Amino acid sequence: MSRRLAVRSPSDPLPWAFGAVIVGLVVIGLTTLGVRASVSADAENAAIQGATLVGDATAVQLEGATRPAEAAARGVAASVAADPSIVQDSERVLDELGPLMDGQAAIAAITVIGEDGTVVELDRRSPGIVRTPAAPEATWIEEARRSGTVVWSDPERAREVGRTVVHAALAARDGDGEPVAVVAVRLDAGMFTGALSGSPAMTYGDASVIGSNGVTLAGDPALTLPDDAVTERASAGIVALGNPVTYARAVSDSLPWTLTVAVDADAALPAVASVEHTMVLYTVVIVVVTLIMSLVLWALRRPAGEVSVRARTDPLTGLSNRHHFEVRGNDVLQAARRRDGQVVVAVFDLDNFKAVNDGAGHEAGDDALRAVADGLARASGPRDVVGRLGGDEFAAVLWLSADEDPGHAVERLRTSAHMTLERAVGERFEVGVSAGWADTANGEYRLPVLVRAADEAMVGGRRSGKGVSYEATRR
Repeated sequence: MSRRLAVRSPSDPLPWAFGAVIVGLVVIGLTTLGVRASVSADAENAAIQGATLVGDATAVQLEGATRPAEAAARGVAASVAADPSIVQDSERVLDELGPLMDGQAAIAAITVIGEDGTVVELDRRSPGIVRTPAAPEATWIEEARRSGTVVWSDPERAREVGRTVVHAALAARDGDGEPVAVVAVRLDAGMFTGALSGSPAMTYGDASVIGSNGVTLAGDPALTLPDDAVTERASAGIVALGNPVTYARAVSDSLPWTLTVAVDADAALPAVASVEHTMVLYTVVIVVVTLIMSLVLWALRRPAGEVSVRARTDPLTGLSNRHHFEVRGNDVLQAARRRDGQVVVAVFDLDNFKAVNDGAGHEAGDDALRAVADGLARASGPRDVVGRLGGDEFAAVLWLSADEDPGHAVERLRTSAHMTLERAVGERFEVGVSAGWADTANGEYRLPVLVRAADEAMVGGRRSGKGVSYEATRR
């Protein structure tokens, strides 16, 4: 009964190539995910910058809308400070305050509150001067008395006019710096609603202006920073990521109101949004293609590996076929030439092989060939190349160590092959293995020349006796 002998096949580079391709695909996929994360981070930063830019521009626009009221407060305060008695004369008050309201439609009323409790008011809704018996009580009036700058009040619902209003207050002071009156310029909330409606915030989203007392001056009263949002400092306020991006800040240092804008990042920064959306699609495509290609390559690794092995190996023995032997043998010889190494090339042939084939059949002959291949492979080293040239002829390219004798190296392989051959065929047939060899000691590194010299040495030597290793004649 025939038996299959184990033969060391030439190493197969295809699995390594498949593995390298799969690793490359995975790296591409992971790199794409990394780029996607970087683009997302850049898009978030761009969205934050866009929201803060819109919010800051809106704050500047709102602050600019208050400038006429502040200018009016300073003008009235200067007139009263120059002559405090003006408050007692209605005609003079009308003459002095009237022009300050001309052309300033946003100013709803100007009130002068004297230190003696006298209150004079010029209201756009009523002709002439309105005098009230008692000064209003408000924290912003006291703050204005203490401050040297214009003080703005929080929004409040004025019952007498049925509107939400704010006041710009400034103390009028005499030559000694003592307050003689407080001037308050009143603005209706509608003025801020108009200013807000034409602002960048309303172009790209929504906005609101709310006082520190919680009263809405303009915009959507429900618009605030989300309670569960992740916030961070940005520009002059705080930003909450999301879609939309919400940004809250004080309108200005002098205006005690909070401006909140909710900006649609896609509308404010369409180019960034387009890049991010494209990157999402690109990432999905790359990841899907990477997975599909990896799965296909993984599924094809075995059949492709088998095809690669068949293309490189002798199907009967598993050794290198003639083509692969020549390729790898030349590689070993060229490496030896570069490193000044020594190589021996040997050719092996079976003695009386025809008797085995004729007497026991071709199956027994195949077992004999496999046995020789197994013996040669076992006795060779990791850098050596062993192949079947055809029929019962084998060859080997052996890399010699520094002190190794080439004849001994060849004889080691021949003896190993002879022993495995005898075990395979038994005592019925007298068989053996003969060898011829040629080395690179004379500087010859061409494989065809060395194989031919080794073959001629074996053929010539077998005329004298078989089962021996013969050295080629040195030229």
